[in-house]
Amino acid sequence: MKKGFLITNGIAAFFAVIAIGWLIYDFIAYGMLREKMLRLEPLTPADERMGMFIWLGLLVFLAFHIASFIAIASQFHLYKKASALRVIALILAIISCIFILEDIACLSDIGKEYKEGLEVEFEWTSLYLSSAIHGIFFIVMVANLIEAFIRRRKIRTNQTAIKDEIIFTVVHCVGVLCGGIGLLGAFAAFLERRTHSILHITFPFLFVLTLIPYGLLAGYWLFMKLREKPADWYDEKQFSDISKAGLFTMFATIPFMAITYILNYSMDKGPITVLWFPFYLYFVILVFSCTSLYFSWKD
Repeated sequence: MKKGFLITNGIAAFFAVIAIGWLIYDFIAYGMLREKMLRLEPLTPADERMGMFIWLGLLVFLAFHIASFIAIASQFHLYKKASALRVIALILAIISCIFILEDIACLSDIGKEYKEGLEVEFEWTSLYLSSAIHGIFFIVMVANLIEAFIRRRKIRTNQTAIKDEIIFTVVHCVGVLCGGIGLLGAFAAFLERRTHSILHITFPFLFVLTLIPYGLLAGYWLFMKLREKPADWYDEKQFSDISKAGLFTMFATIPFMAITYILNYSMDKGPITVLWFPFYLYFVILVFSCTSLYFSWKD
């Protein structure tokens, strides 16, 4: 168990160093490019390469977020109690991961509007805000990794929560957060009546980024369970809670999708043709996670 902890947290620490260095580079590059683009001055080949490295940095940030989610999951699996720093790091990781979509949107708008000779001050402000959120998460995550490495020698294997109750609760809490954020995003896209082509381009990014935290944590939990016998996956109460939550989710999903179907029956290629599956998946994750937590905490 401690070996896996060292590997996952070591990888996260490695990407943390790279991501922080790249974020510093981004701020320097923003300062150099912003003034030129606001004055609509032509960009040199060196400026173009600088912009390409900014785009490449988003992949580094995404890799660090993925490594962070896995590292945090391993911390919850190893430790019996969740520290405040670890919980804050997890919440910030989810928020920062979703804001990668803001980076993509702002960089795309800046490039497009600059070529058209339009004002891009708002996009730059949003880009700086998004980068600041990344920076806050990076700092908190590094502090969390330092705390985890310091504490690891004091943790004994037999101190792990029975039947992985901590990771069980964390997965469902993240499910509530990701499902809620995703459902709100889907509703917002539906109410704005975005065109079919725009949704095809933009929404898959939001769909993937909001599911990464839940998918990684749930995948880590499943990976740990596959090493056990199926009969040992849950204790009696957890099995009962999961069963009741699954049944409730099934009954709640039917009227939700029926209403969605009826309201959009006569629409010709409206937003729902792109959004129906995200609506369904986010709703299922949200309801299942909420009911699982409710039944788990009820007694």
